[in-house]
Amino acid sequence: MNATRGTGVTPSTSALWRTRGLIVAGLTALSSLFSLLDYTPLQFVSVNPIQALVLVVLGAIAALGCLLRLPALLLASGVILIVVGLVRLITYGATIGIISGSVNAAALMVGLGIALISIWSTSRPMPEES
Repeated sequence: MNATRGTGVTPSTSALWRTRGLIVAGLTALSSLFSLLDYTPLQFVSVNPIQALVLVVLGAIAALGCLLRLPALLLASGVILIVVGLVRLITYGATIGIISGSVNAAALMVGLGIALISIWSTSRPMPEES
């Protein structure tokens, strides 16, 4: 009997890490749907098409990292989300190419990036299952 495996009652660390990462990655990708809403009471965040693309791509990369057991992809997605969001928040008064857009979407990106990095930082090395 292997002492590092779960007993079946509680999920393993690997399963918890992957589940949490997939949830946040999914929420990141689904955040892009705010760009499709035209009904003001439901549009909590104004997301332009470029910001929506960033959210979908980075959410997919983070999900891929969880599925393939590559935490570096989760970290990279989180860092890129934070950088893109902070650049937009810092350049609030300017309209600079692709980073222009809503600052509340930039704040959402920073928050989701922090969540992805938090999951990465609290994860343990994931052994290959046989």
